[in-house]
Amino acid sequence: MALRRIFTLLLVFFCAEFFSGCHPVQKSFQSGDYESAIEKAVRKIRNDATDEESIIYLEASYDKLYYQTMDHIAFLRKEGRPENTVGIYDDYSHLKLYEGMIRPLLPLYIKSKNRQAQFKFVPDEEFISAKQNAAEYLYAYANKLLGNNNRADARKAYEMYEEVKCIYSPYKDAESKQQQALEAGTNQVNLAIVNNSGAPLFGELQKQMTTVPIGDLNAEWVNFNNQNNSGQRFDYTVQVNAQYIAVTPDIQLVANTYTDKKTVQDGWDYSLDSHGNVRKDSLGNDIKKPKFKTISCIVTEYAQKKSSSISGSIDFYNDRNSALLYSFPVNIQENFENHWATASGDLNALSKESTDKIKMSPAPFPSEIDMLLKASDDLKLKLKEAVRDHIELLSVPN
Repeated sequence: MALRRIFTLLLVFFCAEFFSGCHPVQKSFQSGDYESAIEKAVRKIRNDATDEESIIYLEASYDKLYYQTMDHIAFLRKEGRPENTVGIYDDYSHLKLYEGMIRPLLPLYIKSKNRQAQFKFVPDEEFISAKQNAAEYLYAYANKLLGNNNRADARKAYEMYEEVKCIYSPYKDAESKQQQALEAGTNQVNLAIVNNSGAPLFGELQKQMTTVPIGDLNAEWVNFNNQNNSGQRFDYTVQVNAQYIAVTPDIQLVANTYTDKKTVQDGWDYSLDSHGNVRKDSLGNDIKKPKFKTISCIVTEYAQKKSSSISGSIDFYNDRNSALLYSFPVNIQENFENHWATASGDLNALSKESTDKIKMSPAPFPSEIDMLLKASDDLKLKLKEAVRDHIELLSVPN
């Protein structure tokens, strides 16, 4: 009995799996997912135009979807709200999407019922009317928002003009109005640098910072400007606050002194007999051994050094209320170093490393301006990093 019960349960399980796998259109239809049922039926009929079961479910699913949609459209019209014109157009567009899937398959014949499948499509006149009404509503409402003269409404207007262009391209002057909305909705950000260091080099730093490529900083709804225009109204300011600027003097010093030594052969020592003559080996050759000596060379290493420093902060301000939104500390240092060496003594005593060192020579020191320019390049990178990481602070409508 236990084995029979297990067998029965397994049979029920596999049958359920088999039938659910064989009727995907039916499963979607019965669950009320008519869009999915239509899509599955269309795929099956494309592969087999005689698949009667899929044709019947396609007809029934589209019929359900059609009347559901038309009931919703009737409700929206009865409600009478102006913005419902967009919802009505969306509903019609939704039906048109599925109509576009079905039309290429027609005619479809249901042999068991001896008739063609029937589909009630949206009349072109109704769809065109809904399209015109939606475009006109969106265009008029966008114009109203644009006339409010504030950033937030201008951004909404921009999106509405985009919807209008999706419905009709072109539509009246929606393109130029959208450009107006873009300009009206974009926050204007002033990029400035202030000197709190007292350093006379600030003028050169200021000149370099105003060459920051503004286009690299701009983002959606954020536009940077670094021109000194007293008539320009800004929403935000990103300020480079230079608190310390310095360049060290030229420094040249003896970094190290050491001696290289090497033992080299220096002739021969001969073996002499008791009479002072050179002794011979069995072959008649002089008996001798190599003689060695130590040679040396003094190496003096020199170092040239110079550095520049900029420290301070990059500060984000709301120009409407002068509130500090964020402060990013910066501390930049650029270093110039050059190492070279001289040798005094027997150069043959030098190691390979020492030989390479004495090939180096002194270099001209960079000027204060050159050192400052190198530091300002790093400061520009820090500025871009701060803006990129906190652009959301500058994109809030102001």
